[in-house]
Amino acid sequence: MTLDPYAGGEEIMAGLPTMTKKELSNVAIEHGGYSTPSLNDTLYLHFKGYRRIENLEEYTGLKSIWLQSNGLTKIENLNHLTELRCLFLQSNCITHVEGLDGLSSLVQLDLSENNIRFVEGLSNLPQLTTLNLSKNALSDAASINHLRDCKALSSLDLSKNDITGEDVIDCLAGITKLASLNIAGNPVMSKVASFRKKMIVASMSLRYLDRPIFENERAAAQAWSVGGIEAETKVKEEWQEQQRSQQRRATQEFRDWQASVRIESSYFDSYSYSLHKSY
Repeated sequence: MTLDPYAGGEEIMAGLPTMTKKELSNVAIEHGGYSTPSLNDTLYLHFKGYRRIENLEEYTGLKSIWLQSNGLTKIENLNHLTELRCLFLQSNCITHVEGLDGLSSLVQLDLSENNIRFVEGLSNLPQLTTLNLSKNALSDAASINHLRDCKALSSLDLSKNDITGEDVIDCLAGITKLASLNIAGNPVMSKVASFRKKMIVASMSLRYLDRPIFENERAAAQAWSVGGIEAETKVKEEWQEQQRSQQRRATQEFRDWQASVRIESSYFDSYSYSLHKSY
């Protein structure tokens, strides 16, 4: 019979550290913090082997918690941390996004390298701007559709999942403030033809898609969406000619500046020579 570690499975938990009040106090002091829980704004609880998040009730002033690389299977007992801004939960065994209600100040959340198959439980985080869900088990548009409800989200990492399907584009474009997206390492990149161009056209707010999106690339993608390869090629050629013209102007301006410096220098040398002769 498998013992439940949440229901007295002492054999399973034996020998593993737990988040007792004493343990938390010792960790806080070890990293330059305070024995009074409410005075701490950061807790470094990573690489400890914890199986549960607990006994944080008195740590009401926390701004960031580092909980990565433990053995956590559940997000819990954090709802009271209304000042928390950064939460790092990567490299655990988490399967569900839950237990985050109440974290009204949360700006950054890292859930990478877990086993999450479906995104949920984030719509009540009004300040969340940066989210890392890389290296999970996300597979299609349905698994990430909840991200549309994250109204402040601007930076998203979905790299190295198993996401595919053309409807992923519309789903991601529905994240209204999305400016930076990492999605490399997903089948959608190779299975959906012209994914990058389609994504750039669909999301006007996007400025980074695994690499920067410059104005010329956006203009070419938009032309392609209307007139195909021929229109795209024409826009690219126009941008190249514009760049060459700018380069020529810059070169001429530099040469004009050099000539003016030489004239001024020659005048100064002549004046200095005449002045020297007069003495």
